Amino acid sequence: MFVGMRVARNILSVVLAFAVGSTTMFLLHDLHMSIWPEETMPAATASREEFQAWMAGLSMTTMLAATVVHWLGTAAGVATGMLVAARSEADGKCAMWPAWTMGIWFFVGGILNSIQLGTPVWLSVVHALGYLPAAYAVSRLLRK
Repeated sequence: MFVGMRVARNILSVVLAFAVGSTTMFLLHDLHMSIWPEETMPAATASREEFQAWMAGLSMTTMLAATVVHWLGTAAGVATGMLVAARSEADGKCAMWPAWTMGIWFFVGGILNSIQLGTPVWLSVVHALGYLPAAYAVSRLLRK
């Protein structure tokens, strides 16, 4: 494969991985909020205190479902990135770098989201601990 084509596929893989991962998260959030409706989330311009008050009113099921939704979005992004990126020239297998790129991207996004929402510390820790294992698990499945 020409170098230019490899570069184009790799750039496209990152863009699509981000888009698919984020879209998956948003769609699954909508689905889970239709199954377990909760109080409407404050506007993005709300203060940290308003977000904390909202978080305090959420059920354990909703908080854990949102966490799993984020991990599934990460997994979808990782899978997309790995399947679109140029394969390794050495062994012809899916490249691993999209998995780590998306795993780290969503990990950082999850931490920033926890800070913005004023998520309880225990939930922030559980939430953060799942991104990289989700990325790793998907990468191992696709790398075979």
